[in-house]
Amino acid sequence: MKTNNYIGNKHQLGIMEEQRQKKRQQKKREQEIKRKKIADLVAYGKEKETQFLDKLKSTYPSISDNNLEDQYSSMDFSSCDNNEFIEHEYKFRIKYKHDQFVEGLMVDRSKLRYMDYRVRQGVRQIIYWQCSDGCYCWELTDIDKQSDEYTISTNSNKQINQQPKPVVYIKNKYLKKFL
Repeated sequence: MKTNNYIGNKHQLGIMEEQRQKKRQQKKREQEIKRKKIADLVAYGKEKETQFLDKLKSTYPSISDNNLEDQYSSMDFSSCDNNEFIEHEYKFRIKYKHDQFVEGLMVDRSKLRYMDYRVRQGVRQIIYWQCSDGCYCWELTDIDKQSDEYTISTNSNKQINQQPKPVVYIKNKYLKKFL
């Protein structure tokens, strides 16, 4: 009788191990799908940034892509025309109208901190959002004087199951049409 119980337990352990292995394989497939989705989003974003850079060249002839030197650069582009240094950030939001969300258009909180730091160093800071109804921009000139132009909250990229993080919403009425 002890032998039958042992064989039964061994069989059950084999089934349990098979189930664990299937779960590991499923998790591995899900992680690979997530990695591919992120890679596709990054490649698509880079393509759109390059297209927008070409449009900016008519306004800022000296503009260059900061991501060529450092893919993790704080701002996408920089220019120095007429002795004025400007850093530019581009957000591609073609699925949405610029005023579709009551809160406004979003940017990471860390981006606003960086922009404030650079403004204090004398560098102009401009963010552009390409939306379905046109391109809109906002320039930070003084974080204290412009505090009524934005709200601070949390949000996440649900396409990649991102955890909520601090963000800033630039209110719609302070966005300017660009191009």
